[in-house]
Amino acid sequence: MSDKVPNVIYKQEFFLPNYKDKSNQDKRDYYSSNKYDDYLKYVATGIKDLEKLDFVEYSNNSTKSSGIFNQNGLMSKERIADFRKDLRATKSVIWSGIISFEENFGKKWCGCYEQAYSLVKSELPKYFKRAGLNPDNIEWFAGLHENTDNRHIHLLFFEKEPQRMKNKEKHFSRGYISNNAMDFLKANIELSATDFKAREKEIRLRLTKSVKERLNDVSGLKLKQMLLDLANQFPEQGHTFYDSDNMQKLQPNIDNISNYIISHNVDISIYKNDFDDLVSEKQKLVDSYCKRNGVDKPQQNLSEKYTKDLYRRLGNLVIESAKNLKGQEIERLKLNAKYVVQKRMQKGKLWKELEHCMYLNSKCEYEAIKCFQDYMRKLEEMRIKTLIDEGYLSSDFEM
Repeated sequence: MSDKVPNVIYKQEFFLPNYKDKSNQDKRDYYSSNKYDDYLKYVATGIKDLEKLDFVEYSNNSTKSSGIFNQNGLMSKERIADFRKDLRATKSVIWSGIISFEENFGKKWCGCYEQAYSLVKSELPKYFKRAGLNPDNIEWFAGLHENTDNRHIHLLFFEKEPQRMKNKEKHFSRGYISNNAMDFLKANIELSATDFKAREKEIRLRLTKSVKERLNDVSGLKLKQMLLDLANQFPEQGHTFYDSDNMQKLQPNIDNISNYIISHNVDISIYKNDFDDLVSEKQKLVDSYCKRNGVDKPQQNLSEKYTKDLYRRLGNLVIESAKNLKGQEIERLKLNAKYVVQKRMQKGKLWKELEHCMYLNSKCEYEAIKCFQDYMRKLEEMRIKTLIDEGYLSSDFEM
């Protein structure tokens, strides 16, 4: 194994609720704030002896810590007070740990609260699961300390409720956590700290966004037909997520569409290459870490893991697009059928309107002729009357 100092070191100990030995009980009392020299007194009088230190007080001392935080961010005084009450009352094992960084590594990758918070929030729940603990049943806080050359994060956590069944009764955990679980935490902290997750997230976001934009513009007839063919094979019942059981047979078809989109778009191909490069770089880092720290390599290849995750994400986009496209196609066919009926109805309506117009036209024409005839008749009557008055015609002339 290399003599080089590891970038991340993690040490941990735990304290049972009760000890017969006074020395161990004193430690438990310090960490649970159950001693006279507890949090409140340390706030008032200051810290003189770091060996006899209330963990909460030290973590929250502004001269040594960036502030204590939990999964929700920096903790308020009220929340700290509540946490302290819980510490005093709990019958759970209390675990305390310290994540220490190599000097230059720590200053670069964990030099402020924001970096420390991001690291712990993302990796601690995974560690709890690996250790056989329920993350939702854990109360924890952490604090970044900058009072030494080596940046370090203090952790403290305990179980809220007993959940382990033994003899038909629920008990708290006994405290032991395997070295493998702690190695898992160290590895994940280092990988996360080097900003791979942020870079991975950014590249994956660009890639999925580009694919989604391409799916929203299904102008190519081949892609459209591929999506419709896929949609027609969806199960009528059950989930249609990419990794759901009843979609397993369709995964090759879904991946084929994802590959088609990637290969037929220059920008998406570039993002995919960036993603592949990142995965390769990350694999080298994992190999280097394992070699430097004498840790066995993970059984699953990172390339396989991340490629599978990527195609799952892209696959769900393809599935959603196929569903939407099929819905649009059904509506279009309905609308076309509706248009046929509407056209027939409109044609009949137009014919009736034409007939009505023709009738109106004929009627108007008839009335106009009749009116003209009446007018001409009256003129004729007036002409004859004038001739009679002038004596050209006799008065007994029949009009």
